[in-house]
Amino acid sequence: MRLRFLVLAASSLLMTAAACDPASDDEPAPTPDAGTQDPDPTAGDVAPADRTSCTGLTVPAGTYDWTVEHGGRTRAYRVHVPTGYDATKPTPVVFSFHGFSSNEVEQEQLSQFSTLGDTEGFIAVYPRGLNFPEVYGQGEPDSRGWNGVACCGPAQIANVDDVGFVDALLADLDTRVCTDPRRVFANGFSNGGFFSYRLACERAQRFAAIASVAGMEGMADCNPSQPIPVLHFHGTADETIFYEGGNNIIGGRPYPSAGESVRRFAEHNGCTGPEQQTFQQGNTTCFAATGCTPESATASLCAITGGKHAWPGQPGYNGGTSDLDATLQMWRFFQARPRP
Repeated sequence: MRLRFLVLAASSLLMTAAACDPASDDEPAPTPDAGTQDPDPTAGDVAPADRTSCTGLTVPAGTYDWTVEHGGRTRAYRVHVPTGYDATKPTPVVFSFHGFSSNEVEQEQLSQFSTLGDTEGFIAVYPRGLNFPEVYGQGEPDSRGWNGVACCGPAQIANVDDVGFVDALLADLDTRVCTDPRRVFANGFSNGGFFSYRLACERAQRFAAIASVAGMEGMADCNPSQPIPVLHFHGTADETIFYEGGNNIIGGRPYPSAGESVRRFAEHNGCTGPEQQTFQQGNTTCFAATGCTPESATASLCAITGGKHAWPGQPGYNGGTSDLDATLQMWRFFQARPRP
């Protein structure tokens, strides 16, 4: 996995050089991006109206692959509508963003949110990031990712307006299924975790809480419009996104440590109390900031001692710990934290 990340990162560096030198004899000039970030990235951070019921929606339970137009492109996303779904009743929604060089199908398999959604009664959404051919018209196709500012790949290099894509996706989703605007949550793995932090920074009125696995808060300037709870999982021996922070993403930017990422949101959320241990089993220990405003707006870090670049609870992928199920813990965290 680490070798794959570095090979694709090297591809990112070559494309960055081409973007900086359109006259290069080695690479053709990149295609201008039609969906770059708006000058005011917080313009869409408006709380939607609450709802008590829905009418006219007919999509039943099942898994669907849908598209929405944004930035001159057709963008894709997968949705799992849970068993027992009632199209008249507002239903929680959990977004899960894949890592760099992955896709929505792999993220569904890794996170298992669809399976948990059937049990717990929430809609799982897996958006698909853009790759080099879609952004620049050339390059490695196995390079999908998100503009997490510090990370990663073509979306970050070209400053793709992925936040605007999420706005468009939310609007499209609302025409298909009965969502609960107060219970929309986001999480992601690696690059998807960086992007989930970005949504916390720029869409605190659209998402009630976020979680990140092996992805940092990579924003140069993060000013959430209101407190937003954050839950972060990270292996201390992660060789791809370093637990203590780093500057190893080719074509990316320096990023803070896991502890600093969480501390920033503890500060944003006005948490003035002492850290409290909330979980300990085997190699995994979780701590949460307390005294937040509101109290539910906690900022929590689960450190997996010796853990690699992995999803806790998935030992088949890069040795993810069996001492904690990140998917289940995220849902419990989200469930207790609807948007005020």
